[in-house]
Amino acid sequence: MKNLLQVSGALLSVAILSVIAACSDAIPEQPDRPVRQVAPSATLFLESAETAGVTYLQHEINEPGACLFDNMSRSTEEEQRGTLCDAERMTGGAAAADFDGDGAIDLLVTRLDGHDLLFRNRGDGRFEEVSQEVGLRRWNLASNGAAWGDIDNDGDLDLFITTVGDTRHYLFINEDGVFAEQGLERGVAVDTADRRIGFSATFGDYDLDGYLDLHVTEWRPSQLVGEAVAGVRLLRNRGADAPGHFEDVTEAAGVSMDGVVSQTQDQLTEGTFAFGSTFVDLDDDGWPELAVASDFGTSRLFWNNGDGTFSDGTLDARVGTAQNAMGTTFGDYDADGDLDWFVTSVFSFSSGSPGAAAEGVKDGNRLFRNDGDRRFTDVTDRAGVRNGSWGWGAAFFDADNDGDLDLTMTNGMEMMPGFDADATRYWENDGTGRFRGRSTDVGLDDIEDGKGLLVFDADNDGDLDVFVVNNASAPLFYRNQSRGAGGWLRVSLEGVTSNRQGLGAKVSVFADGLPEQIREAGVSTHFLGQSEDALHFGLDASQAADVVIRWPASGLVTTLNDVPSNSWIRVTEGEAGYELITPQS
Repeated sequence: MKNLLQVSGALLSVAILSVIAACSDAIPEQPDRPVRQVAPSATLFLESAETAGVTYLQHEINEPGACLFDNMSRSTEEEQRGTLCDAERMTGGAAAADFDGDGAIDLLVTRLDGHDLLFRNRGDGRFEEVSQEVGLRRWNLASNGAAWGDIDNDGDLDLFITTVGDTRHYLFINEDGVFAEQGLERGVAVDTADRRIGFSATFGDYDLDGYLDLHVTEWRPSQLVGEAVAGVRLLRNRGADAPGHFEDVTEAAGVSMDGVVSQTQDQLTEGTFAFGSTFVDLDDDGWPELAVASDFGTSRLFWNNGDGTFSDGTLDARVGTAQNAMGTTFGDYDADGDLDWFVTSVFSFSSGSPGAAAEGVKDGNRLFRNDGDRRFTDVTDRAGVRNGSWGWGAAFFDADNDGDLDLTMTNGMEMMPGFDADATRYWENDGTGRFRGRSTDVGLDDIEDGKGLLVFDADNDGDLDVFVVNNASAPLFYRNQSRGAGGWLRVSLEGVTSNRQGLGAKVSVFADGLPEQIREAGVSTHFLGQSEDALHFGLDASQAADVVIRWPASGLVTTLNDVPSNSWIRVTEGEAGYELITPQS
């Protein structure tokens, strides 16, 4: 985003990219797997926002001179007033969750210039807006990121909201379906008297004490805010001593993003540039790492030391090489039993003489394959997922219920030449870890300025739908209308010793004819989008499956045999069997 911020620094040339590719090819690849023979399916998404009742305007475009933040690097007042409104042009969040416990997934969307909207699911994928009834309507926040989490283990979901232009963030405690704001008294407001430029937030139990902790990201260059003030924070839940109250442990835990050295730029303006983060166990030791997608080559992977601290392992792990990392998603795309990392970035090649440094070269997304032993291989080109244009939100999900993970991402940067009319990407997994672009074929063809993205089963029909937030425009809700696809299984968790949502639990599903499918609960936060926390698995239409759950805090293992397909089950830590979830009408 050099054009946005006028950040000086050497960008990768085409020649350098060739060297990188050669080095990557020198790393041994995994053996090819034969393509699994599955019944052909007609994957199809139908845009249904209006009929579903989720239409709204994310915000009105500001006129020059009325930006939330002026670009302080511009030399004259006139130049500052003519800025692209950098901060607000990157906003637009949404989060999916069953906030009222009726078995239907609801949808919260953020707005910059109006109160946030909570759309209650009626049970059939149609929604009604209930912000007034639940106490959110009176809060006219300039909001951006959103995350649901049961921070006090009382069985309902609380809501955290980041802001752009406000001096703090907000926490809404769920009290029998009505929300009370308590961000300051519970220690999560990140209130420094400086105006925030908050982005994504994520919940996870990094210290395995049975209570959810919170990580908050912020994109905060000095060119917009003057002297940079720390905004990327790790907030630890005080747990049994004060459930749902937090303390800032960013520096003590070793995860500060201040002064991070870029892997892609020689010079970097002062600030922090984190767009999205995830608590995720990448070395299978039971302790969740903290992975941060951050702009200008400053992404970081912090390994969990198991004692409340983290170690920066970015370089040794061979990750963090995306020039402009924004979106982030994790999934076992190659079915080898561990979680891989996909990061969206910016792709464009400007013309120039061969071998010369090409001004403006942007080298695209990254797919990092987890090789074990805390090492990753860049397999972006081998998988075929480099070019996503100006990328933002992304998600791995099994769109066609065939037992492997497909991938989608949104993109767009209006007013930037070449980036304002590029289609959403959808890549179908062929079963070997290679992807085929099918965006137009399946109907995921948004060409607007997409930002937040999430997936959830809105209509409880056993397939995952896609919701895209468009900046300064209306959203798109793609209802999954696939025909001929396989069956499915959804798994929700209830922790007892572990946190109430079971975030951090590893769930494996085994079914004849399919590889082991693994999911990690809570690994569902993307750029400004939080997918539902129910875990979705594709199956053959009529087969049963075995399910193995490893709980995070207790270490207990739950094994279920012959779970029928086309079921949504809830499993409680330490109890045998499962409960069938039947959505209320």
